[in-house]
Amino acid sequence: MELKPFEQRKSPTFKYPDGREVSGELIDEVYVDSRAIDENTTGVVYRNLVQQIKLEDGEEVFRFCYYKINLDDTEPKWMFSRYALMINNREFKVLLNKMREKGWITPSIVF
Repeated sequence: MELKPFEQRKSPTFKYPDGREVSGELIDEVYVDSRAIDENTTGVVYRNLVQQIKLEDGEEVFRFCYYKINLDDTEPKWMFSRYALMINNREFKVLLNKMREKGWITPSIVF
């Protein structure tokens, strides 16, 4: 079962605790499946994504999110997790540098 291309999915909308909503445009995404999906795969499979989103004010952010599919269901379908990290470029670089300082990732890693 294949996930729709991002161009065919609904535009992201973010609701903040104060009640305001901000919409964006999904520009691009990259993903990795938590395990290979083939005819022998069973159980729940996760597709982990990083999405590039342009908010209505023009700021570009990254959203770390996932879809999951339960292949044991009678009608399996991809379901989006509604809780996701959204971060701008500057904040992402700060986190990457902190991860590097703690030794979580090596300086030789290619970004």
